[in-house]
Amino acid sequence: MDYLSSDQTRVIIYACVTDIPGNPQARHHSLGDLFCNQVLKRPLSATLQVSGYDHIYIPPGFDSDQPLKRWFIYDLNVTGTLEDDELLAIPHMVFLASRQDSKWIFIPREKWIENAKRRSRSYMWGGRREQELVAEMRKRSQKIEAVPMP
Repeated sequence: MDYLSSDQTRVIIYACVTDIPGNPQARHHSLGDLFCNQVLKRPLSATLQVSGYDHIYIPPGFDSDQPLKRWFIYDLNVTGTLEDDELLAIPHMVFLASRQDSKWIFIPREKWIENAKRRSRSYMWGGRREQELVAEMRKRSQKIEAVPMP
């Protein structure tokens, strides 16, 4: 698997929620940060920006105090919307996250990729509301650029 940190990629991580350190309400960010820093050697960039951002789909029960296993979906390097066929064409990476003491291991599961693509395709690339907000930001920045300087 090629772990390019600048290409649009959907990463799907299977993890036990109680293994994820920190505030239970921030587990989705914590896991994404751990993965991006450890595997991609770059931070998770979830702040919406016209130039691009990372989007997180938060699974139900992510903040449980029970040792539930959940699928976390991360859309990395979102720069615009993707049609269904485009989404299926971008790289998808699937990992089993395992914590041993305080060390995390992200185990690639290439055999799970095709099934993960089919199951995750119902999740809009980059998030529906987030894509709407970025489109609005893009419109505003174009209006500002179109104003002539005195």
